[in-house]
Amino acid sequence: MDRAEPVGAMTPIASASAAPHSRGDRVARWILAAALLLGLLRFVRLSTWSLWIDESLTWTDAHHGIVGGEIQNPLGYRLIEGTVALLGGVASEFSLRILPAVAGWACIPVAYCAFHTLFGSRRAAVASLLVAVSSWHLYWSQSARFYSLAQLTTLLGAWVLLSALTRGSVLKALLGLALAAAGALFHPSSVLLLPALSLGPFFLGRIGRPIAFGSELVARVLLAVGILGALISAGWLFKAWDTYAYQKGHEGLSAAASSVAHFVKTTGFFVTPLLATGVLVGTWFAFTSRRGADMFAVLLVVCAIVLAFFAAAFVRVSAQYVFVVLPWIALVAALPVGSRGEHGLGRRGEAAWILVLTLPALVTSFLYLTVRRGERPPWREAYQYVASARTSGDQIFGMAAPVGEFYLAPQNTDLRRPTALASLDLYRARLPEHWAAKGRRQWFVVNPEDFAGWGSRDAADFQRFLREECRLDAVWPLYVESRDLSVWVYVRD
Repeated sequence: MDRAEPVGAMTPIASASAAPHSRGDRVARWILAAALLLGLLRFVRLSTWSLWIDESLTWTDAHHGIVGGEIQNPLGYRLIEGTVALLGGVASEFSLRILPAVAGWACIPVAYCAFHTLFGSRRAAVASLLVAVSSWHLYWSQSARFYSLAQLTTLLGAWVLLSALTRGSVLKALLGLALAAAGALFHPSSVLLLPALSLGPFFLGRIGRPIAFGSELVARVLLAVGILGALISAGWLFKAWDTYAYQKGHEGLSAAASSVAHFVKTTGFFVTPLLATGVLVGTWFAFTSRRGADMFAVLLVVCAIVLAFFAAAFVRVSAQYVFVVLPWIALVAALPVGSRGEHGLGRRGEAAWILVLTLPALVTSFLYLTVRRGERPPWREAYQYVASARTSGDQIFGMAAPVGEFYLAPQNTDLRRPTALASLDLYRARLPEHWAAKGRRQWFVVNPEDFAGWGSRDAADFQRFLREECRLDAVWPLYVESRDLSVWVYVRD
């Protein structure tokens, strides 16, 4: 930009140049085809893995949580409930997970459509491929939760909004922003994207790096509507925040540091060191290219992650709460592809870059589908074993009790109030002592890792009780990196 230019002038500068490889790119088509094919992994062994506790809560809250008023975003629950009804009305792993799996697969082509105009077809295709091979994306696409639905909705919004920026269409931009905001109907974490989507185009225009020619009016309108929308939705946002803070809030510097560390640790499992390195390299390419679109992608990722860090200082934040940002993380890592000039990688360099980013992720997804067994504790196997081995009058105590109730008493939809077993958690650590005096045989279904959340004394006492007064009857071992997802069954005769 010439020094005599006013800041924010919409002039033909590199930052607003046409996207690289934007038309007729055969390589991009092959990459996208591979992404769509690999995306079908979301339907592989969909019903093989046991439900985990949050999936069972999806089913029970669809029947009881919405009516009770605890659920502020009921749409996902209703859609999964409707899917189960459409498939015969019997809740199963498949019927509960198929809708999130379809949404997860749809994220792949929609990510391409959202990104290809501004960033180029090859970069968009590589970003879609990185989403397709991500074991993180695979996991949440195979979970009866709403993260893939939220991500799909925000991607649809981004598709419309980014297209509006290139065409200078105010109405289309507002529709895109509204669609992106609608992702919060599935999960509140979608709001992490909204500040950058609404403020980013204006900010980049002011520093002389517009996302697209003719986008100044659209950027100003997005800024105004973003601020107005934040004011209008403040009540809903506060209520959602207050509900979550009541459930998982914390106080004190030590608790805040622990929460931030938990967020970093859980995110680090999926935004792997290799992918994070790709993001850093992509960020460098964005700032050396000085293209407004590239800088916008980086700005969105940074803004969302910073907001998540801020939230983690007050409430417990896990990796899935930045799941909506994953396609943008993949896009930033794809920015070195298609870069021209002295900083371009060249044909062989691009091929190497794509392989380096995708092959390790594909291996991890293969492990997820095989030896890691979906990275879910085998609750179903354990509870079904107890169901077949118990006799009349036996008492069952179990961790993840809503899951146990789902398998032991499938007719019960109020899984938070189990009838077929007694919950075994830190609040009921002494409950087995009371039942021991009644002389009934007792079964205990436990995940050893869960004892870390108990008080140290209660955990030590109960584990000693299991060792000294019970016998280990069955074990389903499952160790995934630093996690112990094994399930052990003890019996006290």
